[in-house]
Amino acid sequence: MDDKYFLQLAIEEARKSRDNDGYHVGAVLVKDGKVISRAYSDETNDNGHAEELALKKASENVFGATMYVTMEPCSTRPSTRFSCTDLIISSGIKRIVYGTRDPDIKCQGIERLIYQGIQVTHLKPLEEVCRKITPSLF
Repeated sequence: MDDKYFLQLAIEEARKSRDNDGYHVGAVLVKDGKVISRAYSDETNDNGHAEELALKKASENVFGATMYVTMEPCSTRPSTRFSCTDLIISSGIKRIVYGTRDPDIKCQGIERLIYQGIQVTHLKPLEEVCRKITPSLF
C-alpha cells in the first residue's frame, strides 16, 4: 500500500461529508502501515473538521503517524476551536499527504506544518479528484 492508496481512502471519507459551508474533506491516519482512524468533515451538527475528528477517533497514539487529507488543513478557525494545523502540530504526527490546497488564499496550513518540521507531500495525481469533491470552492 502506498500514498495513493491511503489518499483514495481519504477521498472515500470526503464523499460522506456533511458540511454546510461547502468544504467536503476526508482524513485517514496511518501508523506502521495500518489505518488507525478515518473521518470526514461534519459541520452540520458542529461535530468538526475531518482532521480533528480523525485525531479524536484514533485507535492508538498518533505520534509518528502519517495523515492523509484531501485538502490542506485549516490554519485558522472562526470559532473557539483550535485550527487543524495546530492540532496536527501538537499531536506528534510526522507527515501529511494532501490532495489539494485550500482555495482560501489566506490559509497557511502547509507552510506552518513545514515550518514546524512536519514532512508535507502534495499528491498531485489526485489533485483534480480532490477538487471535484468540493466543486463550489474551486
